[in-house]
Amino acid sequence: MGLRSVALRSSLARHATRRVHVLVLEVPGWGETRMRVEAELARRGWVPATSPADADVLLVCGAPGQELGSVCDRLWSQLPGPRARAAVISASDVASTLERAAEELLDDGRQHSDARTRSRQPAEPRDASAHGSVDEPTEHNMDMDMDMPMPGGIPLADGAPDRDGLEMDVLHVPLGPALPHWPAGLVVRCVLHGDVIVSAEAEVLPAAAQPSGDGPVGGDSRRSADDERRLAVIRCSDVAVQVLALAGWSCAADRARRIRDAVASGMALVDAAADLDQLAQSVGRSWALRWTLKGITVGDARAHAQDGMGPRESATVRGRLISWFDEARRIARDDTAPRDDTAEGAYELPNTMALQRSLLSAIPRLLNGTDVATARLIVAALAIETAPSSRLHSRAHE
Repeated sequence: MGLRSVALRSSLARHATRRVHVLVLEVPGWGETRMRVEAELARRGWVPATSPADADVLLVCGAPGQELGSVCDRLWSQLPGPRARAAVISASDVASTLERAAEELLDDGRQHSDARTRSRQPAEPRDASAHGSVDEPTEHNMDMDMDMPMPGGIPLADGAPDRDGLEMDVLHVPLGPALPHWPAGLVVRCVLHGDVIVSAEAEVLPAAAQPSGDGPVGGDSRRSADDERRLAVIRCSDVAVQVLALAGWSCAADRARRIRDAVASGMALVDAAADLDQLAQSVGRSWALRWTLKGITVGDARAHAQDGMGPRESATVRGRLISWFDEARRIARDDTAPRDDTAEGAYELPNTMALQRSLLSAIPRLLNGTDVATARLIVAALAIETAPSSRLHSRAHE
């Protein structure tokens, strides 16, 4: 009977690892590694987790700094067992890292040891903040009655007068840095009156180091014009994935991801252009998507005209989404020849650091008065590059 029980447990464990749920945390600068992870998960039939409670594996893409490392530790404390934790520094190591994580999930001895040593205490309130939930008490809400029960260890909401004279709940909610389809390392600390954001502050938790460079089209050596075009198509497709997924159109998001991964794997750009044409037509014709994104803007489009991700008139989330597909198709067909005497294939972002600071400083204004779901769409549409230096390039429009 004991042998049968062991065999059954082993069989169930092997079956479970066919659909492993992986929570991916991207460190600023490791976007190419994160995309390689997503492609490998799809190839294996594994599932990207949406929260620690949904995850079997915590996979960190890159070398996190001290603050981001603390976030990783808090996320790890929230994963249920059996669980595995791994880090991948090089995109070429993704497959082997995931294989080791699967083996760790099947290691009974390791899992039993982990179960014995992990804390049985409820998570502290700060643990919730790692995935965009309620933050720690701040100075302006510490005067609450400390004898009041705190469900799950989370402070109750404060009250504040609303514009109609009624009292509204006030919540302090950090978004990021471990939200799905969210810029790497970005934390936006929001104050909510009810379900409406009334103020926000944004910062980026930095990496401890920068990648050495073995991305989808090669290392740090000077890239060819075709490589630069390929990287531009990859980036346009990737940001489209984020917006489509947050808009709830998972089928279109998967199609955009497959195009992105195919281009990264060496697909002919002319073939990618044909696939992009079909997807762009579906996106442009979708009345459901038009209704979902109706009225959601990213503010003054001229402030973002130099981000190389869409024409100046793309001041709405939907407009930027369509412009990314247009840009990707033009680049894939090589219809975007350089405008001046710069080197052939120069799709370099101008002044990336200044652009990043501009977009980050615009977040409080853009999110004011929105709900959390709308705020996430706006942040995704900004296509913020949080790495100190961009390794995925795109040509700026006139």
